[in-house]
Amino acid sequence: MKYAITLLFVAALYGGAAQAQSVEEIAKREAAVIEAWNATPLTVRRAIFVEAHPDVYGDYAERANNVFKKGDKLITYAEPVGYGWKDIGGGFYQFGFKVDFLVKTPDGKVIGGQEDFANLVMKSRAHLTDFMVVLNLNLGNTGPGDYVVEYKLRDVASSKTYTISQPFKIVD
Repeated sequence: MKYAITLLFVAALYGGAAQAQSVEEIAKREAAVIEAWNATPLTVRRAIFVEAHPDVYGDYAERANNVFKKGDKLITYAEPVGYGWKDIGGGFYQFGFKVDFLVKTPDGKVIGGQEDFANLVMKSRAHLTDFMVVLNLNLGNTGPGDYVVEYKLRDVASSKTYTISQPFKIVD
């Protein structure tokens, strides 16, 4: 039995080493992800109302519902996919979005909005894919009722656009 355990240990030790990933292999797989990413239309993996502004990607507290009290701030958390990266020299890439918004009634009547509401542009030496968009909207004294907020994301590194549409309700 002692020999069998030793043999299993040695097999696991050498078998695991033979299957270890190298930095080069990881780089090849990352390049394949970037190739697939570039072929993907701009879309959003997740777009939700959250309780507060998250500090990092994926660390959010989703709101239990889309009902807000008059004067509350609407905070939207989104995870875009398929955006581009623009080479800006010096080893850096620029990525992100210019964002417009509209607030509408459910039947499509526009009650407000703003072009260039947010400018969420960053730079990095890497093709970052874990990028969150957090949008804060204060509707002031908008009266009770049902509404839809539409955020149009305009990719700063390509001509891609995507519209996030979120229905919500304001109560007294």
